[in-house]
Amino acid sequence: MSAQEDQDHRGASEAGTGAMSADVILDELDAAIIRHLQEDGRRTYREIGRDLDVSEGTVRFRCRRLTESGALRVVAIADPVRLGYRVLAFLLLQIEPGAHLRVIDTLTSWREVTYVSSCVGRADTYLQVVCRDDQELFDLLTTKIPSIGGVTHCESFTELKIHKISYAYPSDPA
Repeated sequence: MSAQEDQDHRGASEAGTGAMSADVILDELDAAIIRHLQEDGRRTYREIGRDLDVSEGTVRFRCRRLTESGALRVVAIADPVRLGYRVLAFLLLQIEPGAHLRVIDTLTSWREVTYVSSCVGRADTYLQVVCRDDQELFDLLTTKIPSIGGVTHCESFTELKIHKISYAYPSDPA
């Protein structure tokens, strides 16, 4: 067992099986494993271990720990256009004081909303939506969002062409 693997197994017994705290710092091996999975989320633990010169078990342990801590989630990303969503848009919402959480709860429950975040600046909330056609976006903007209550302004932007989309984050944040 390498020193790295020994450290991983000691950490496992000390930490138990509970989730790691959100403030856990990722080390070089964690970052390297994440880079491999960002390149190909279907890559096996054995392949990653071979590339990084650690055992398959170490990679499996690290992936489980990263997943339980919320630092890593491996998912399939589909092309929305190929799924029939011809209209991609993002919206900037201004929300009445006191209504923010209620509006967020409502928006996150809608199938056409794919991303929601709270902001500072000219908008309180940013969201991305996918719609089957212009009529669906029109209905969302003119009927569905106003029905929530508490939204004072909505600015919409339709995406004409995506030039870059990446879910791989740089491994060395500056």
